[in-house]
Amino acid sequence: MSELSLRKDDRILGLFPHPDDESLGAGILLQRATAVGAAVLPVFLTSGEANAWPQRVLDRKLVLTAEDQKRFGLRRQGEAREALATLGVNPDAAVFLAFPDTTLTALLLANGESALEPLRNLVREFQPTLVLAPLLADCHPDHSATAALALALFTEAKSGSFRLLAYPTHANLASSQEATQIAGTAAEKALKRRAIAVHCSQLVFRRRFHLKFAGAPEVFLPLTTPPRTPQVKATLEGNVLHVSFHLPLSWRSLRKPVLTVVTLQASLGGFSLRLSQRQLAPLPPQVQRCRWQREGKSLRVLVELANAPELALVKVSRPAFLYDEMGFVLADKASV
Repeated sequence: MSELSLRKDDRILGLFPHPDDESLGAGILLQRATAVGAAVLPVFLTSGEANAWPQRVLDRKLVLTAEDQKRFGLRRQGEAREALATLGVNPDAAVFLAFPDTTLTALLLANGESALEPLRNLVREFQPTLVLAPLLADCHPDHSATAALALALFTEAKSGSFRLLAYPTHANLASSQEATQIAGTAAEKALKRRAIAVHCSQLVFRRRFHLKFAGAPEVFLPLTTPPRTPQVKATLEGNVLHVSFHLPLSWRSLRKPVLTVVTLQASLGGFSLRLSQRQLAPLPPQVQRCRWQREGKSLRVLVELANAPELALVKVSRPAFLYDEMGFVLADKASV
């Protein structure tokens, strides 16, 4: 695997769904960036205020109010600033967009432009040469939604205006020949561990999960790298989206699968369809027609969209608790 190198004239825009993702996904890269004199703009899409159980333990309070959550979000912002300072990044450079935690996907579907426009402005003002984001295949819905926003930015940008790389957090990925890494020295790994430990609110229950990132090389991949065992295949043919999938038998099998589609046309938006044997109606306004059928162990879904999008992202999940079974996949474009 090749080593990722940075230059003094690099301008690095980091898109992080929550405070702590900067340290987990790019703690060594951020050290290298500041060491060579590259400009760094860390952008946090949410403040992580909805991570309720650690807050209940820390505050010794079972029922949390909206004000409690707001206070917890401010605490996590403070942890992010301290972690950035530990890594050598100017903490005052951090941007907190304060989108609602755990509901970024819902925001994309309902009003994707409200999330995309602030990011467009940051790209226009900062002029990055490298944008970091989570993977589309990440199973945390806020991470995959952040990746969708990054891909929309990249699609809209002029060709070659910046590189787009993704850091894996919650994904079991296939190998990629395009992967790069920063192996990290012992000193860099130690400093990364200190930055992760600054996020003490997140170590209440998942200390081992977080600290394991400190000892491993940082790997960066194409944002659309698929999971190791792809369960969904999607093709876009004009305005017709073909989706086939097979979901393994698990405790989630009691839940009806939900098809979530994010599209970029004149604007960013999307919709969700619960795939029930009874009916798919009422259809959202973006959909003219939808039908599905079972083929052996797989399901095939045909969605006729009202307009042909520039890109379509597809996710199939059986919702339960926070994490999805999979992240988004980019629909392949078929010649019409």
